[in-house]
Amino acid sequence: MLMNFLHHNNNKHKLVLLSRSEQPEFVAQGVDVRPVDYSNHSQLVKALNDVHTVLSLIGGGPPAMAAQLELIKACQQAGVKRFAPSEYAGVSNEGIDLYASKKDVWEATKSSGLEYTRFSCGLFMSALATGTPKPMTEVGKREGMKSGEEEALAGMRPWNFVVNMKAGTADYPGDGTAPMVLTDMRDISLFVFRALDLEKWPETLGMRGDVKSFREIVEICEKVQGRKWLTKTNALEELAAHVNDPGKKFYNQVRLRLAEGWAMVGDELNKEFPDIKPITCEEFIEKWWSGVKLDAPSWEEDVSFMG
Repeated sequence: MLMNFLHHNNNKHKLVLLSRSEQPEFVAQGVDVRPVDYSNHSQLVKALNDVHTVLSLIGGGPPAMAAQLELIKACQQAGVKRFAPSEYAGVSNEGIDLYASKKDVWEATKSSGLEYTRFSCGLFMSALATGTPKPMTEVGKREGMKSGEEEALAGMRPWNFVVNMKAGTADYPGDGTAPMVLTDMRDISLFVFRALDLEKWPETLGMRGDVKSFREIVEICEKVQGRKWLTKTNALEELAAHVNDPGKKFYNQVRLRLAEGWAMVGDELNKEFPDIKPITCEEFIEKWWSGVKLDAPSWEEDVSFMG
């Protein structure tokens, strides 16, 4: 996100990065990098001196969320005005064990006395580029990326979730027809950057890159890739019965929530900034998969994210 902030900023905002390590590449680009230890309260308060808005991008499980709680306390003492916790997902954190600690952070945020918002973006559209062999564009070169896939993922790790773009398979939540919001990483960055200019933050600021079902995504992929995909449906009762399977808990819990409408976040930021034209699923898939020679679809071993 910071790389995209730099692209849009043009010295409009002073950008400060709190980091556990030195970041010379960002220092060279004018970012005020302030190394911190999140367990050191006084150091954290000092690092937040003169900061108006804090955007938390701390990811991971409970240990990382503990760092957010320390960050909130430091924001209160340092006089920070606005805080956005690390959300960037669906309409809530209910029903997903990995996000349980996010609920604690959200409650602490609401009771902090800080102005706050929850940025919601649905699923990361960028994951649909996982496995692409296409070369970098000028954007990737500008950002110092090493491959087209790295450029398209824009900070994400490669991740085959429900759909495997290279293998040509889809393991649907339910029958795959539930609508959901997908937003590209760079569009998320732009929406959040523009939200800095809002005079007042509401409790939730949703953004929509596109609204599609997994079945519609597969239809686009079949057209762009020129091959018939392998798909399978999963009854919601079946998913519910296997939400605690070892290695599949997060995968099955999220698929169940997706079928229930979890990724249908609001479009508050689209309405605030109608000049932003986010990339659609069809445009994104065309960009990263058109003209790519691929083998016939085949099922691969499913590897669950943070299983």
